[in-house]
Amino acid sequence: MKKLDNKGSAAILLSIVMVALLGFTALVVDIGMVYAERTKLSNAIDAAVLAATLELPNHPEEARLVALEYLEKNNVDTTDTEIIIGEDHRSIEIKGMKEVKHFFAPVLGILSSDTGATTKAIIGPASSVNEGVRPFAVEKFPFQYGDTVVLKAGAGDGYHGNYGAVALGGTGNSVFRSNSLYGYKGTISVGDYIDTEPGNMMGTVSDIEKYIKEENSNFNNYPRNSKRLWTIPLVDDVDPSGRDELLVVGFGQFYVEEVVNAGGQTEVTGRFVEFVTNATIDENLDDTGTYGAKLTR
Repeated sequence: MKKLDNKGSAAILLSIVMVALLGFTALVVDIGMVYAERTKLSNAIDAAVLAATLELPNHPEEARLVALEYLEKNNVDTTDTEIIIGEDHRSIEIKGMKEVKHFFAPVLGILSSDTGATTKAIIGPASSVNEGVRPFAVEKFPFQYGDTVVLKAGAGDGYHGNYGAVALGGTGNSVFRSNSLYGYKGTISVGDYIDTEPGNMMGTVSDIEKYIKEENSNFNNYPRNSKRLWTIPLVDDVDPSGRDELLVVGFGQFYVEEVVNAGGQTEVTGRFVEFVTNATIDENLDDTGTYGAKLTR
């Protein structure tokens, strides 16, 4: 039998090595494609879940529609997803699958692979609110949603010159006015002490009245970004004397319904609502209607 010469052996060996290398390259490239598609799917589901939580707990069907909208915007086939909203309407989970067509691997008989992602988010009592807190304080009590609450008392109704106003990030009318209209830019947390802001604040109350009247809404129909929606710190006591400290024990969300500013009577009232805002959460806190959201997958 004729033996192969060295050149023939080398050629066969090189061919085998090249086939192996091409096969390995095909697998590496296609595995990378699968991983990239899984990351895109996971990011899309994360965005959909977090957007949907903003509609919880009161509008679960709207939350579902928002989730579907976000998935579609991110090119996710919604027929391959499952949306699960918790029975208490305080959680939402999305499971998604995607078939990824391979580019090189079909030469090895592998046409495609399935990849998936699952994300769950919950809402819970706010422990820290990041931006937007208004400079008023309300004593914590057993609220009923829809209750009318005095956020700022009128002249003669305050305790030793305090009418519900607090100083956030500084004292003085200019700081108080900015915080009243646009919200405090810093973070307020349960356990913080905040100073009262003595005085009737007639000028700022007048500005608040003009500001909220720019929006045509009511308690039963208002946009999520309503100028009338205020996050207010709930405190353990509203009976201070002069400039004093109050302990923050939670947060409440109120729809500012009426501002009275006439004859020295400056009163602000709001209706208590449930709302998800930009906040960290602590599930051990009492539920006072102001929530944050977080991913739990």
